[in-house]
Amino acid sequence: MEKVRVSKLQLLMTFCLPLVYLSCTMSNESAGQQQDSSSFVSYNSIQSTDTLPKLTTNQQTAFDALNSIQVQGKHLYSTFSGIHHDCLPPDTSFVISQAELLLAMKTLLERHYTHIKAEQRSKLANESVLAQEEYLVLQCNENSNGTINDKSINIPNSGSWILPEILGRRDLIIEW
Repeated sequence: MEKVRVSKLQLLMTFCLPLVYLSCTMSNESAGQQQDSSSFVSYNSIQSTDTLPKLTTNQQTAFDALNSIQVQGKHLYSTFSGIHHDCLPPDTSFVISQAELLLAMKTLLERHYTHIKAEQRSKLANESVLAQEEYLVLQCNENSNGTINDKSINIPNSGSWILPEILGRRDLIIEW
């Protein structure tokens, strides 16, 4: 009778690899059986709980005006709500009223949007502030272009302003 030589590698491949394979597949099967189906959220429930309320006429007018300003220049733009902005954390923050934002918007438009007729600038400024009664402003001075604050409106208007979470829909960025 002839002796067959079996190497250690052949033994390993013959006996150990199938055991490893079986242990992995059995582990995955038991883990799958133990998963609780309540941890999954159906698509329909996401759709119904993740909707924002319908905008009022004034709110939609404000967003339309902001969109119009955005496409006519480079000193105001919108982003998705709650994203990270380069200048965060801010140098300072403050809350302004709708009336104070109106003064700031008029200043912005007069300073940087002179190609728009004065009548249209006034209309856009008046409409752009209608979304909310108050606005949080996060001010960053690192990108300041050296603009001096306009003391007549009593709020700083230099650097960058981030008005986050306007109606939970967008962040507004103003580059003074």
